[in-house]
Amino acid sequence: MKGFLRLYMNYGLMASILVATSLVGVLAYRIEGSRWRWPLVALAFGGLGTIAGIFWIRRYVDKQTKASEQGSQQ
Repeated sequence: MKGFLRLYMNYGLMASILVATSLVGVLAYRIEGSRWRWPLVALAFGGLGTIAGIFWIRRYVDKQTKASEQGSQQ
């Protein structure tokens, strides 16, 4: 159970963003002649950009934590 909770806390937000983004993408695909099609496509790409931003922030925080730990050991 502990492993599942850790995975959910680490990747649950990104999974929910991915699901919502895919639903918006499918909606944009299905409304062929509407004026809302391209704003929905942009919204889907924004969701993917949000996921990329979350991964970048996590990597940055991990680097800062490792640097802090190495500094305190010396």
